[in-house]
Amino acid sequence: MQAAALLWPAVVPAADFPSAPRAAPVVVPAAPSYAYDPNRFEIRFGVLAHGVGGWESGTVDLSADVVTPRLWAVPPVWWDLLVPRLRFGGAVNLDGRTSFAYVDVLWSVPLVERWFAEGFIGPAVHNGKLAGEPGRFAQLGCSVLFHAGGSIGFVPIPRWSVIATFEHLSNGNSVVGTNCPQNQGLNNYGLKIGYSF
Repeated sequence: MQAAALLWPAVVPAADFPSAPRAAPVVVPAAPSYAYDPNRFEIRFGVLAHGVGGWESGTVDLSADVVTPRLWAVPPVWWDLLVPRLRFGGAVNLDGRTSFAYVDVLWSVPLVERWFAEGFIGPAVHNGKLAGEPGRFAQLGCSVLFHAGGSIGFVPIPRWSVIATFEHLSNGNSVVGTNCPQNQGLNNYGLKIGYSF
């Protein structure tokens, strides 16, 4: 009987003894990405110097845009930068000069980390003067203009971007022969803040 009592601990199944608590797995949060992602929707707001070098210079525009993701998804290959986005936007001149709205085809190209470049072109409509008004309104020639330009952007924190942009509005008569009587155009320069979601 004494021998059985001595042997008892050796024959009790290991499962009958409480096991040591296991340490919870350590979850390391993923580092936030600072890369610009052109496959997201984006809203942008900005301020632009209006009509630089022309009759409407010295005034300011407030600008707003909505940008779609790339129009179709492609694997990450070199030619994915050829897939465009759409941009719907407009600018209001704070001095009562030419305001306008536009729909652009926009190409966004991520560069090195945090940096990206863009080019765009599309039609624009405006409330300016076709024949102009010296010293106040540019000679825009037609009611529908080309809206074209480019931007350089930087991502300071994830999802947010700061964008330096140049845009040109013109009826394109000297390039594509639109038969508009005047073609003074507008050149605007400024900064925009973007948020991707």
